[in-house]
Amino acid sequence: MNGELRRVQPTYTIRVAAELTGLHEQSLRMYERRGLISPARSKGNIRLFSDRDIEQIRFIKRLVDDLGVNLAGVEVIIQLRRQLLDAHHEVLSLREELARR
Repeated sequence: MNGELRRVQPTYTIRVAAELTGLHEQSLRMYERRGLISPARSKGNIRLFSDRDIEQIRFIKRLVDDLGVNLAGVEVIIQLRRQLLDAHHEVLSLREELARR
């Protein structure tokens, strides 16, 4: 299986995600309510987490535990990170377009 495909394939239940990240299941539910994570849902409405979700949770945990950032700050950091990544992808796309000319 392609490594990138595996990264986004939702495979872990909330219990497994909690074990992998060292957090309580309630913390993961709170992160979801706050919009910090968005796990997929099965047909039975069970949360399913991908490797990418696990990485995001670990990133949040580092911000909170290691840097002392509160969840409001985490929300801002994640939003700024998304904007930065979007801008980076746009610059790469524009460079490719210029190179083709």
